[in-house]
Amino acid sequence: MYEPTAMNYESVSLFVAVASFLTSVAAVWIGKSSLSQAKQVAERDRKDWQQRKWFDLYFQASETYHSLEHFQTLYDTGSESTAECVMGRNELMFLFRKMYAIAVVFPRNSVIDALASCADGLERPEEVFSRARLQKMFDAVEGLRQKALVNATVLD
Repeated sequence: MYEPTAMNYESVSLFVAVASFLTSVAAVWIGKSSLSQAKQVAERDRKDWQQRKWFDLYFQASETYHSLEHFQTLYDTGSESTAECVMGRNELMFLFRKMYAIAVVFPRNSVIDALASCADGLERPEEVFSRARLQKMFDAVEGLRQKALVNATVLD
């Protein structure tokens, strides 16, 4: 006797196949969604990393600029042979080297070129006292500041 409500082997196999298919479709959808979210997170992290590197360079350049300004305030061209001035100049050169070491790993562009040019000629003691160099350094730091600006969405 045949019962219409009874399940046979073929209908159970069909049910299992359909359920497997629907589960697979759901898995693909979840996988695509996860991949999309992972790409968004990776892009956000890349932009964050890039901004942090600009900020690191800006911070170092700003410290170097303020040290140069402080040095020029403390000493004048006639005092370059005093022990204190020589020591201050050596400390200033150390900051310039530190800043330059960070800058040289960045791809060449106008901001990095302007910053690197601030160190040109510093081997001559009189160049450390140059007000034009101080202004040039200020302009280079301002260019870095523009690159290092915090993304406004971070502050919301």
